[in-house]
Amino acid sequence: MELLQLRYFKDAAELENFSKVAQKNYVPQPSISKTISKLEQELGVKLFDRNGKKISLNANGNYFYNKVNTALQNIDEGIHYFKAPLRSNISIYIQAGNRLISMLTADFLVSSKDIFVSAVNQISDENKNSYDFTFMQLQEHMEDFQYKPLMDDEIVLVVSSRHPLSKYNEISIQELKEYPYIAYYRSIQLRDFTDAYCQREGNFTPSVVFETADYQALRYMLEKNKGISLMPKTLFLLNSSTNYKIIQLKEKAYRTLVIAWKKDKVLSEHEKQFLKFTQDWFLKRNYQ
Repeated sequence: MELLQLRYFKDAAELENFSKVAQKNYVPQPSISKTISKLEQELGVKLFDRNGKKISLNANGNYFYNKVNTALQNIDEGIHYFKAPLRSNISIYIQAGNRLISMLTADFLVSSKDIFVSAVNQISDENKNSYDFTFMQLQEHMEDFQYKPLMDDEIVLVVSSRHPLSKYNEISIQELKEYPYIAYYRSIQLRDFTDAYCQREGNFTPSVVFETADYQALRYMLEKNKGISLMPKTLFLLNSSTNYKIIQLKEKAYRTLVIAWKKDKVLSEHEKQFLKFTQDWFLKRNYQ
């Protein structure tokens, strides 16, 4: 069994047409048919159901495809590792914890001379699979990822120091139904988390009068007493100020920040180095 046979088989499974496989690999169509037939003979089973020019994987083919796909990915990553330039690049997608991750990556770049980290906050369909790690809130369904928890960050109420609620040190979410809110856009994970919290614990949806993707804008509106906000405690402790007050909620809630990567991804040595640095960085700062 040859590596080329497996690559042709993978293409055939995905394209479901021998002619298209031939065009992709710049070989005659009969060569593809013969290669797949030889592979089936070696295995002693049929891998495809054939209907004219159209082919589709049968049960044997589906099983073999999953094994081949993983094996080829590991092989390609191994080839890439040894052919990669001396200066390695790690790409990260930041869905949550942007300010913390900015500090983390800056510290990592200071400590590492041969690894560069590039970060994005938004991705398109074209590059949705092009990043190595993502920083995100822990979700209910994480079956497609491997991940490591980094911190549990308490959700608190943040108000202007001039707001009537600033006299409290603790308050129930049920007392906050009628107030105007300052919040992140709905596309940001934290907003979904706090909206669900209000619905679950207070049976209401916050009345948002200003929403943004920018932390500085959100903080400015809070300090100007234009509304109240539910935020991770650590976020506001990074830059403490007398212009606002942090108030604990009686109904405790914590968002869990994780570093995640695709389930079938094999980490390179540099990626393992970044992962360990990240875990140690959060541990040393007691972000737990």
